[in-house]
Amino acid sequence: MSLREQLREILPQILPSDPAEAIKGTELIRLVRFRLGDEYSDATLRYHFSILSYDPASPIAKVDQGQGYYMRLGKTETRSGAPHLGMFSQIDDVQDLQSMRFARFRAIVERHCVNGARYPYLLTEPPGNNWELPDVVVTDWDFETDNDDTPRLDETMLSLKRHLGVSTVRLSAVQLKLEATLATCNADFFQAMSATRWANHGEIWIADKVSDEALVESLRVLGHQYGVGVTSFGLDLTLLDELPGPDEIRRMTASEFESLQTLLKFQRLSVGTSRPHLDWLHLAALKKKHESLAGMLAWLNSCLENRKPVWPGRE
Repeated sequence: MSLREQLREILPQILPSDPAEAIKGTELIRLVRFRLGDEYSDATLRYHFSILSYDPASPIAKVDQGQGYYMRLGKTETRSGAPHLGMFSQIDDVQDLQSMRFARFRAIVERHCVNGARYPYLLTEPPGNNWELPDVVVTDWDFETDNDDTPRLDETMLSLKRHLGVSTVRLSAVQLKLEATLATCNADFFQAMSATRWANHGEIWIADKVSDEALVESLRVLGHQYGVGVTSFGLDLTLLDELPGPDEIRRMTASEFESLQTLLKFQRLSVGTSRPHLDWLHLAALKKKHESLAGMLAWLNSCLENRKPVWPGRE
C-alpha cells in the first residue's frame, strides 16, 4: 500500500473536524508516526499532507489563513462520506464544480511538466487566493545525459555550479487560472506577479482558451512589460468535467496521458524574463510564514542529496 493510501486511512482517525482545532504539521507528523513508524522522513510526510490537502476528495484540508490541518467535511456529507464530482454523478454547487475543474487542471499541469522532465511541487491552498505564494513551483535540473533509466542529476554539473556560486536548480513559480477575462485580468496578473517575484521565472498558466483579441493583447502587453510568461492550455472547461479525477490523471500511463494531451492547444502569449538568482531574503521570510514552502525547500534538498528528483504527486 502506498503512503498516500495509508494516509487516507489513518488521517480520518486523527484529524479534528473543527478548523479552529486544526493540528499543525509538526504535531500531525508525530501522531502519524505512532501508526506508521519511522519509515518515512518528516519532509516526505509534510509534502504528502500538503499534496493531499489540495484534493477535494481527500480527508485532509488546510486552514485558509495560518497553519494547520483538519478533517475535510463537505456541505452535506458525514465523516464517512465524500463528494464525487464529474460525469458519473451530479454536482450540487458551482463552487464544487470550479474546485474540481481546478483540481483536474492542476493534475494535468503536473503530468505535462513531468512528461517534459520538469518536476512540479504544489504549494497553495485554497488555490489562486494567495498573493505571496504561487500555485505550483516547477523545477528544472541538469540530468546525466547517458542515463536512460531513472533520471539522475549530473554530479559534475552540480559540483561545478556549487563552486561557481550558481543555482543548481531553476525554479519557475506558476499561478494557475481556469480562465481569464478582461474584467479580472489586471488583478489576476498583478497577483501572479506578486506571488512569483522571488523565483527565477514567473508564469501564469490558463486552462481555458483565450480568444478575445483585446484580452490577448492586454495579457501580452502586461507579460512583456513586467517579464511574466503567460500561456493558455486551450482547454474547453466543460471537457474537464468529463475527465477522470485528479488522482486518476496522475496515475495514467504514458499512453493514456498522451491521448489526453491531444485536448491541449497551447497558446504562448508572452515568454517572460528569466532571473539568474532567487530572491533569497524574500524566500527566507516566506519560509517562516508558509509551511508548504518549507516543505518544498525540504523536498528540493532531499532531491539534491539523493541526486534524484522525484515527483511528489506520484509518491
